[in-house]
Amino acid sequence: MQRATWHDDVFFGIHYDLHARESDTVLGAETTHENLREMLGKVKPDWIQCDCKGHPGWTSWPTTTGSTPPALVRDCLRVHRDVCSELGIKLGMHYSGVIDQRALELHPDWSTVDADGKAGGRSTCRLSPYLDELMIPQMIELIDTYDVDGFWVDGDNWATQPCWCDRCCAEFARRTGIEDVPANAGAANWEAWVAFHRDLFVEYVTRYADAVHARKADCAVCSNWMYTIRQPESKVAPTDYLSGDYMPNFGMYRAALEARFLDSRGVSWDLMCWGFVKDGGGRSIFKPARHLCQELAEVVAHGGAAMIYGKPQRTGHLIGWHHDITAEVAEFCRERKPYCFGSESVPQAAVLHLPDSYYANNAPCFNYGSAIDPVEGALHVLLETHRSTDILNEENALARMSAYKLVVVPEQTRLTPELKGALAGFAEAGGVVIMSGPHLASEAPGLVGAESAGEARNATNGSDAWGAVFIEADGEAVSVAGPWQPVRCTDAEPYAFGLTDSEPGKDATDVPVVTRRTVGKGAVFAIHCPFFRDYFRSHCPRQRRYFAKLVADQGIEWLIELEDAPPHLEMVLRRKDGTLMINLINRGSGEMSYGNRAIITEIPPIRGVTIRMRLDSASYSCVKRPGPESPTMSIDASGGIARVRVESVGIHDVIEVRGRAESRRIGEDIHAR
Repeated sequence: MQRATWHDDVFFGIHYDLHARESDTVLGAETTHENLREMLGKVKPDWIQCDCKGHPGWTSWPTTTGSTPPALVRDCLRVHRDVCSELGIKLGMHYSGVIDQRALELHPDWSTVDADGKAGGRSTCRLSPYLDELMIPQMIELIDTYDVDGFWVDGDNWATQPCWCDRCCAEFARRTGIEDVPANAGAANWEAWVAFHRDLFVEYVTRYADAVHARKADCAVCSNWMYTIRQPESKVAPTDYLSGDYMPNFGMYRAALEARFLDSRGVSWDLMCWGFVKDGGGRSIFKPARHLCQELAEVVAHGGAAMIYGKPQRTGHLIGWHHDITAEVAEFCRERKPYCFGSESVPQAAVLHLPDSYYANNAPCFNYGSAIDPVEGALHVLLETHRSTDILNEENALARMSAYKLVVVPEQTRLTPELKGALAGFAEAGGVVIMSGPHLASEAPGLVGAESAGEARNATNGSDAWGAVFIEADGEAVSVAGPWQPVRCTDAEPYAFGLTDSEPGKDATDVPVVTRRTVGKGAVFAIHCPFFRDYFRSHCPRQRRYFAKLVADQGIEWLIELEDAPPHLEMVLRRKDGTLMINLINRGSGEMSYGNRAIITEIPPIRGVTIRMRLDSASYSCVKRPGPESPTMSIDASGGIARVRVESVGIHDVIEVRGRAESRRIGEDIHAR
């Protein structure tokens, strides 16, 4: 069982890291009690994380167990400890784990080794003495000297790489019995080799978390990005919470993905947005408040804790106007906290993110590669057609699938027999399953009711005009790049036929590209091409329109729908204390659409939004939060449908749906639906 920690209750934080270097000559010169006290007083965070050791491996305190910069001016950690204790703020450490360049300078044999036997890079080997001789002793030193409240270990799973040193090769052979160590992806035993290194990483985190807890039981430990989208298996390491710092540019989209997956984990979590963007020349440019509010709206709406990454000057001085902006963003988040923090999802649509499929297609060991493109594409098309959507791994899908109305399986390979059975059972009970990928007719022919009819077609097939398949969309056509699989129906019926080009009618064929298998009260749809990967890469409106019509034609009784809303209006349905919270997030921007324009200064409001509610409308009232405005409500008594008119949506508004009688009724009613 997951243990309780102070992180369960914190909501807004600030992350500072400097990645101290040997060349630093002014580190700590302006790290003063007065400056830190003033800046934290502006923002009033619940917790902060300050730099103690970054990727270069040098510390920002006078360590006795590692390497202190020769010209460290002041003990930066002592200042942070003093001020945080005075203000009642929890103090976490930004500590670089797998990456430690200084340790490798002093101990070259601690380095990972590539397949050619060459040491180098900046990642330490998991079987080297690094953990026992440096990392754990330093963590203990930090606890004993500064009584720190937590560790946020950076440069950890995303920095983990396979290592071909003698230690790793021998241990791999001992554990698996495999003597032939593969040199690259595609070689025999490659998957076992990479899985072995993932296991070593989990063991490493377990050891340092156990050591920290043994020294100070209430010290909270987090390994950055562990058990997020990039590590989707069941949680076994004894970390206390989950977290990640999403990309500095266009971070809203990564937050939308990660927040939904973290929310499914049943563990306290936060997401950290970078306070600045990076331009093509590497400059850091601090974001305006509106930009930061829009990014963090995804985190807040999903019930998580929010954090902003701010950069001190090399002296440790904290910039005043940066903290003025951060304070404005903190207030925006806190206004929404009563309606969002600790809320839970109202199940409607789910996208499956399966560990076996991910690890068969990602970049070793825990990095995305292109493996999440279909998952992200499925999420985007659902959000842009206004479906409140969760992301589930296999463990959670098997446990919770029955609560949903629609389950999307986007180009996920290696489906287990248990999951295939669960998807069939979900459809049998009335659910709708939408699957995609050219592999379905060979990997799951019984589930989709179709089998392969010839070789998969791809644009690499030379002059083959069918390299890309075209699908009709309301009299027009949209192309989806290959590979796509021609199929023949066995227990399904054709739902859409492929076109050889973009003119419906003239270019029509009798080859099914989308099939529908009726299962009990529901159905299993199969799109026999990489539909969701392509949507992620293009966001083609015709493709979105095709998907929206496919879903609409199934007659799903959604609890809440939006009428005539633009694609950039996102809906997130949550429940808190038995009350339905309809989160509306404006993902739009007033800026011109240039690829190198990453800063948002204008977010025009969305006008005249109508919410269609399948509730006993006479029993409920609606209030717009956090502002005082009450939306108008018209009641269609004959159809049992309520329509709520919201005149304007800013960045993030919450429509609180209250029961007129007992407040708990709505929670029970929504769950039943």
